[in-house]
Amino acid sequence: MRIWEVFQWGQKQPWWLLPTMDSAEDWSAFTVWSGSELVRAVSVNPGSGLIEDVGDRLPFEAPLWEGARRVLHTPGYALPFHPIALGNEALREFFGFILEGRESVGCLDPEGIEIPVFRVDARA
Repeated sequence: MRIWEVFQWGQKQPWWLLPTMDSAEDWSAFTVWSGSELVRAVSVNPGSGLIEDVGDRLPFEAPLWEGARRVLHTPGYALPFHPIALGNEALREFFGFILEGRESVGCLDPEGIEIPVFRVDARA
């Protein structure tokens, strides 16, 4: 089940998505709002473990929380996954790309997207 099947994107309320991650700190978080209502917020790092866990977990999170992507060679790791894995899965689910790690078929390359640049000339 994809994110747009979980949320009814056709609603009049705007949806706001904010995935964040910092690989230097091994931290990631994401939040989802519908209008002004917080739907989901999660924040994790290995030092603190689960920092924030608000709302129902989304389907793409399930394999991570169930331990399908455990951190190997680190006994006693505070989480059943690496935080960057959660950040990448949120990016993949929400926007169709990842920033770190191995891309899967169907992921788009964000560096391959050309963004037009316009210059405004004050003389015009």
